[in-house]
Amino acid sequence: MKLAAMLDEAIGLEEKIHACYRALSRLSEDGLAAELKALAQEEKSHINVLKTGKNFVFRAPEAFGGEMISDAEIRMGLKAAGELEADLAAARVGFADGARRLSGLEKKFEKVHFHTSVEINDFCLKKLFEALARADAEHRQRLDRLLAGL
Repeated sequence: MKLAAMLDEAIGLEEKIHACYRALSRLSEDGLAAELKALAQEEKSHINVLKTGKNFVFRAPEAFGGEMISDAEIRMGLKAAGELEADLAAARVGFADGARRLSGLEKKFEKVHFHTSVEINDFCLKKLFEALARADAEHRQRLDRLLAGL
């Protein structure tokens, strides 16, 4: 898969996860809803980070090496996030089940970002992807705390 296309799919994945947080916030009580909306907003920031990374593909292609994960892995994540989004929208899952599934997605993509989807030769850009991994880990931990409080 071409690098720009892979980053487009990673952006799509973050957009799906953002939508899942928004949908989950509508299923929750007021206190939890505010936390979930904050997480959704942070996912918007992840989208912007990935878009910035994509701009580097065209401006400084030497900043990247080869792809480190398969396009199938990203597509699997897109499918899982899309299914969760649909299940939440159709009320086929409740808050707790939705939060658990979303936590699982965050855990999976924390690893993807940490190992970076692509080999990155530019130190600053590499730090950007590492920051995404830390944010995914934090999101998972926050979700787990919300679930523990139920």
